[in-house]
Amino acid sequence: MPVIQQIYNKFYDHLVELRLWVLLSLICAYLLISWALFVWAGETELTSDPVVFLYFASTTASTVGYGDLSPATEAGRLISAIWFVPGALLIFTAVLSKLTSSLVQGVRRMADGRGNFKSLSGATVIIGYHSDRTERMITDLIAGRDNDTRIVLLATSAEVTVPEGVRFVRGDRLDTLETLKRAGVEHAEKIIVYTDSDAETFNTCLAIRELSGDVHVAAYFGDRDTARRATKLAHVEAVVSSATETLVRAAQDPGASRVIMALSSATHNATIYSCILEGACHFPTAKVEQQLLSVNAVLLAVGQSGENDVSFKPFPSDLRGGTTVYYVAQQRFEPEAWSRLMENLDAEVLA
Repeated sequence: MPVIQQIYNKFYDHLVELRLWVLLSLICAYLLISWALFVWAGETELTSDPVVFLYFASTTASTVGYGDLSPATEAGRLISAIWFVPGALLIFTAVLSKLTSSLVQGVRRMADGRGNFKSLSGATVIIGYHSDRTERMITDLIAGRDNDTRIVLLATSAEVTVPEGVRFVRGDRLDTLETLKRAGVEHAEKIIVYTDSDAETFNTCLAIRELSGDVHVAAYFGDRDTARRATKLAHVEAVVSSATETLVRAAQDPGASRVIMALSSATHNATIYSCILEGACHFPTAKVEQQLLSVNAVLLAVGQSGENDVSFKPFPSDLRGGTTVYYVAQQRFEPEAWSRLMENLDAEVLA
């Protein structure tokens, strides 16, 4: 008896919650009983073809009622009035209610930061929230014309303000693997880490590397030694505040701060961008500079593959494949434009 009672209680709970399997079972049972009753009533036009019967049931349930199909016998009409139409309306209402409830719950989960973006690929993930900086950061990303249309913000607070279209994930901690997975870190294109402390940023960078070994990560640190360790151990691009250096430069060279801010801006007309020289051959630096000038860009610095520091003029005479080229231009090169420039370089090298 206790077993039967437990089964009944379980079924009752699922029925009250209108679980999907219960709803599907009720629909199947209703259709089978209705079909049997119409067969008994001699409604051959409705029951001879399963597709026709399903069409009749769906138009009746949705109250569309085209009128092209209807019971022809007295018994069929009586069955339709007493059983079929009330049952169809009841099931249609239940299905509509279930769909609406699921949709509302999904929207609410997204708004509360409980969404799951594990399958989202090519996104820009921002980890950490600062009311006075993060929104500007997102605005700069969108304005940077770098295809940053899929942005995910991961934060511990529910009180966040972000532009429309930005996906939001909330977690108790920022450095847990499951929370980072929900934010889409595994398949992200790039990640920005800016938390409340260097320790949390450092741990988050290490956790990111557990999930993805090749995604580009830019992380902000207040301490230079912690930034150096993060660069070495987590292989991230560590950014340390240069406010004091900029202040000194502004005092030494009046107007220098304006240039520094313009070069580091994500929205200014002329700013710094980077691309990688692809291929296994060596490229004459003079040819690289010439090609950049042909598209109104200026070579600013180069970062040879495997080296941590960048080089300014005088540049090495040759740049090998894998070298990162930093250039100043009015706008970022689109992938097609950079591919054409690389083809021109290859042609000149071969010549």
